[in-house]
Amino acid sequence: MLFKRCGFPVVIAVLFVFSTLVFQSENLKATTSWSEEYDAAQGTLHNVVTENAEANYFGEGYVAGWNGDGQAVDIQVNVPRDDKYTLVFNYSGAAGSATRYLEVDGEMVVDQVRFSGTGSWADWQTTYVKDVFLTAGENTITLGFDSTTGSRNWLNYDSLLVKEASSEDVVEWGLKEEADRAQQSTYENFWNDNSHMFNNQYPHNENNDQFHYWWQAHGIDILIDRYERSGDETYLDQAGILYEGIKTRNGGDIRNDFYDDMLWMALALQRLHLHTDNPEYEQAVHTLWEDIKTGWSDEYGGGIAWNKFQLDYKNTPSNAPAVILAARLYEQYGNQEDLEWAKKIYNWHKNTLVDPTNGLVWDGINRTGDGNIDKSWEFTYNQGVYIGASVKLFEITGDQQYLDAAIQTAETTKERFTNHNGIIYEGGTGDGGLFKGILTRYVAELVKTDQSQIELAEWIVTNAQSVWNQTKTEPEILFGGTWEGTLSKPVELSQQLSGVMLMEHAVTLEPVIFESVYKELATQVDTLQTDGDLKKSVAKKLSNRVRQVEHHYNKGNDKQALKHLAEFEKHLQKGKEKGHVTELAYEKLQLLVDKILN
Repeated sequence: MLFKRCGFPVVIAVLFVFSTLVFQSENLKATTSWSEEYDAAQGTLHNVVTENAEANYFGEGYVAGWNGDGQAVDIQVNVPRDDKYTLVFNYSGAAGSATRYLEVDGEMVVDQVRFSGTGSWADWQTTYVKDVFLTAGENTITLGFDSTTGSRNWLNYDSLLVKEASSEDVVEWGLKEEADRAQQSTYENFWNDNSHMFNNQYPHNENNDQFHYWWQAHGIDILIDRYERSGDETYLDQAGILYEGIKTRNGGDIRNDFYDDMLWMALALQRLHLHTDNPEYEQAVHTLWEDIKTGWSDEYGGGIAWNKFQLDYKNTPSNAPAVILAARLYEQYGNQEDLEWAKKIYNWHKNTLVDPTNGLVWDGINRTGDGNIDKSWEFTYNQGVYIGASVKLFEITGDQQYLDAAIQTAETTKERFTNHNGIIYEGGTGDGGLFKGILTRYVAELVKTDQSQIELAEWIVTNAQSVWNQTKTEPEILFGGTWEGTLSKPVELSQQLSGVMLMEHAVTLEPVIFESVYKELATQVDTLQTDGDLKKSVAKKLSNRVRQVEHHYNKGNDKQALKHLAEFEKHLQKGKEKGHVTELAYEKLQLLVDKILN
């Protein structure tokens, strides 16, 4: 018999016996969230096997041995009514990211459902597909492998949860409070009063003797992010304490053997100096920059080395951030030599480690001593720092080629590193835990420089809403290696910092999205009235609401702006019901409203 379990929150368990009657009650939908979980090992299996070696699986086992064409799992599900449902897949993937196609009753729904790598086969995580239409009664859910649709890599498939959409799944617009709570949680759960640094993970199972110099640099950065958003100088004070802790742990010297690590420290301290005018931070930046420049050589045409013991290995992490630092220093001091360094490093990097066809950024050259470029190493981190370098040079020079390069790489990154839900799928542990956060920092810089990049802004905010949905019900606000599905503990500091960066930069992008929405609403209302798709009486009401939205949002009254946007939606819906709004007009305007009100 197929192993499954049902969930009827609010309704007492006895009602399970009368599930047929419950299914027929439309009124119950408003007070319950129906769900049912199915054991994948008890589905109809096509050329796959089952195992039960790993702990904590659901049901009688899980599907394994799965990495070839013609392999698939069919699960018969039974739902109470015709509706859109969310399908949640519980899985593990120690071999890295994997993809499978999804069908319902033989019809393709998603050709590539992406499963992020989980690090080990014992680490069970989830991904989901929203808004899948199922008919009342039985439906066959197929997850299968077909290399022609992009299926790849090994996967263990444990269970399928089918559930109705719930208000709990929606994160309301406005992430300021959430970003504040993320910062507070990071301090409460990671800060070490003895070392004056952040611990390496939470819970503190790991020995903190290991010193992650560059993780701590990003710790300074998130504290400055919080200060810039709030004006609360407490965060600058804490950043200063962290700097002292880092310097002490580093033997009293701020320098390091890794050029990329020193760059992250210099970038953080340059920001800290700008806000505090503390000469010690200024001197530390100059000390680091002078040391970093010694990593440049003409081998392989130029570039800064990765570390001081392998000077012939040049990579993106040691070059793109160097462009950002040199450009910032030029902005701050006006030293022409710094701008020349920025351009020289950028040109070498672009000509050597960037795919000219799509802007994808490769990792490095000559890592193994054979002169080869690591084109198969694709990381969000590398894309982010190149975007940041390009944006900074555009801001300084006004040369469109730099902005075009940033946009091309950002668009390629969004396409290449995003899963079926629009979530950045790259999993991360250790140093890799920071990669996604670094990407979001510099995508945000691009959007703030070119506010026409609304889709990129929405991408970052979607990721922030997803990761908040993941952690909001947890006792602590924590961010793991994946930004959707199950939160896995322990959480490393690198992962937590990445999540905080995401939240902070999503907050900075929300005004860009909101402004674009109300401006487009105003334009569309006028156009649709002129075209006869809106009656004048309705258009007048809608236009008034848009003006109120703009007025309150520009005064910082976010809640009032949202209230007027909700009123806009009510007028729109009433107009449609009365036949005063055409279907075309309704769809266009509702699509815009949904960007804010979900």
